[in-house]
Amino acid sequence: MKYPILIVALAVPLAAAPGEKPKLSFVKDIVPIFTKSGCANSNCHGSIRGQAGFKLSLFGYEPDLDYDAIVKAQDGRRVNRTDPAKSLILMKPTFSTPHGGGERFKVGSLEYEAILDWIKDGATYDSAGSPRLRTIRVTPEEVTLVGLNSKQQLAVSGTYTDGTTEDLTRKVQYTANDESVLDVSANGEISAKRAGETAIMVRTLGKAVAARIAVIETPLMKEYPDVARNNFIDELIFSKLKRVNTVPSALSSDREFLRRVYLDTIGLLPTLEESARFLESQDPQKRARLIDELMERPEFAEVWATRFGDLLRVGLLDQRSKGGRLMYTWLRKAMLEDKPYNQFATELMTASGNLYFNPASNFYYITEFSEPDNIATNVSQVFLGVRIECSRCHNHPWEKWTQEDFWGFAAFFGRMGVKDTYENDESEITLKPAGEVISPKTKKRVDAKYLDGPTETEGLDEDIRVKLAKWITAPENPWFARAIVNRVFKHYMGRGIVEPLDDFRVTNPPTNEALLDALAKDFVANGYHLKHTIRLILNSRAYQLSSVPNETNRADTLNYSHYYVRRLLAEELIDSMSEVTGVPEKFPGYMLGTRAMTIPQGAPTYFLATFGRLKAREVICERDNSPDVAQAMHLISGQTIQTQITGKDGTLDRWLADPSLTDEAITRRLFMATLVHPPNEREVSQVIASIQAGGGGAAARRQAFEDVLWTIFNSKAFIFNH
Repeated sequence: MKYPILIVALAVPLAAAPGEKPKLSFVKDIVPIFTKSGCANSNCHGSIRGQAGFKLSLFGYEPDLDYDAIVKAQDGRRVNRTDPAKSLILMKPTFSTPHGGGERFKVGSLEYEAILDWIKDGATYDSAGSPRLRTIRVTPEEVTLVGLNSKQQLAVSGTYTDGTTEDLTRKVQYTANDESVLDVSANGEISAKRAGETAIMVRTLGKAVAARIAVIETPLMKEYPDVARNNFIDELIFSKLKRVNTVPSALSSDREFLRRVYLDTIGLLPTLEESARFLESQDPQKRARLIDELMERPEFAEVWATRFGDLLRVGLLDQRSKGGRLMYTWLRKAMLEDKPYNQFATELMTASGNLYFNPASNFYYITEFSEPDNIATNVSQVFLGVRIECSRCHNHPWEKWTQEDFWGFAAFFGRMGVKDTYENDESEITLKPAGEVISPKTKKRVDAKYLDGPTETEGLDEDIRVKLAKWITAPENPWFARAIVNRVFKHYMGRGIVEPLDDFRVTNPPTNEALLDALAKDFVANGYHLKHTIRLILNSRAYQLSSVPNETNRADTLNYSHYYVRRLLAEELIDSMSEVTGVPEKFPGYMLGTRAMTIPQGAPTYFLATFGRLKAREVICERDNSPDVAQAMHLISGQTIQTQITGKDGTLDRWLADPSLTDEAITRRLFMATLVHPPNEREVSQVIASIQAGGGGAAARRQAFEDVLWTIFNSKAFIFNH
């Protein structure tokens, strides 16, 4: 055969005389060439507008449009039936004539010969009803390469609509998500470059799969340590760590764990009394008991109300101040009750009515003007972790979603509307008697359609959102449970199993798929209760590992081999300062002493905005906690920290007025209250020396301890949870 690489096996070979080549299929044999060669990528002719007047469907998703573009568009100028070798579709990619994309394949190559023979055979389209590619599969799906420059050949097979299979290894496109970790050849051979992890994307005819690849530099340890496991989270994390030659850090100390779990669960530091009780306890189950105790405190619900407030952008859009506050209260109550998450999501998606009498209806102010397309975008991201926004105007560049998918999903919200009651400055979410969604592509009415599923109809006097909510929250939904457990996991472990949290797609695989699937399955099996999953995570040894890395896991940022140090949330930072100093904070519009964690979203102070709290009208739903110069300056000399340190009648004044407390005792209390560990002897002596240098009087004592507070509040040990 003239081109055995391109045609490994024809699923339905056409009848041919002995010794005669089978006729090529445009869909199966020609279209994949343009994906493999990069012509149908989003940065080339597969982009929304194409390139130089020539547009192909992205990754060959719509072969019929590709055929029209190649054979019929511009009076068929790209195909020369009289002299096939002079066809632009061959001369451009071989750079025989100027081509902005450079050379994509050579004259005489297998790709060239296949296209040439197809044109010679008449450049026909496949017959009606001919098989189409249904799925592709890559093997192995998961690989560990041992040693730099080690290699592995991937194999790809495709299954067609008639049930036949074909070897597609040399017909697909391969790309590495992180090219610094490994190289991948055009024919699927991977070669290790450095230690790390990445995924290989495999694409053709609009289908995509991923192979997960890990590279380790040295052979697996012969005597890998036997690490204790508390639950299945540990089993799945530690088994992967063993596979990538990484040893988890030691268990955190009681002091490390105490400060960490308080901040993560209730957003506050332990009091001196709480620290003493836990640290002095000899109960072997004291960590588990403390977790249970903290999760029953109202502050636990407030932390999660704030987290969901971020996700739902409560108070950030046009909800009126009162509506935003009521929505926060609704979220807090749901967390206090441990309302099953499927019920929680259903109540939000099916909500309507006055924003004040039914706070859940504020959910629809997550989008402006409650337009169906905006609602669809946010519902898919919030509850499914799927970004379909790119397919609003064109087929998704990295996933399977088409414009039809997007507008079909938007059609579930075709009757949504907002009614204003101007005399009371109130609004309500309404279901209009009728409403439809028109596709901008076809200019026709679109039927409601589940993502990757069938269409749906709305009966008389029926709210179709109820059907949608049932589909979204169903146990078999492939995204719902996985999306929420991924969000919960990130809150406590510092990184989601899928990142970004709302970007679930084939081309962005989870770092530990078995773990994500197990968490989701367990979550559903236990009634969609968030507290169950949170308790499971907090009790895992993986969560309780030390933040101090060892020689094997120092560079790990993916596999939870140690606790990932992270900066406190803006609310945690200011509430912890206020808790330590006993100086209540005043937020505009709220009573003196109101905790930042209990205030609905928005940015009531410059401090909160500076440290990452979402601002009014921001359209993101995840905070940026990266440090910056503004934060440093605010901690050095900002009004908030100055008020906290110098405020009168607070904790420091009470301690200074207590004759039974020595300067050393006060120093130890300050360290324990802020860092949950006592000062060392050098630190104590420095404080005492500072007091003596100032004359030892009341003013000198006050100034010295204010300096201690300033130093601690500006330290990484305080600003970060570790």
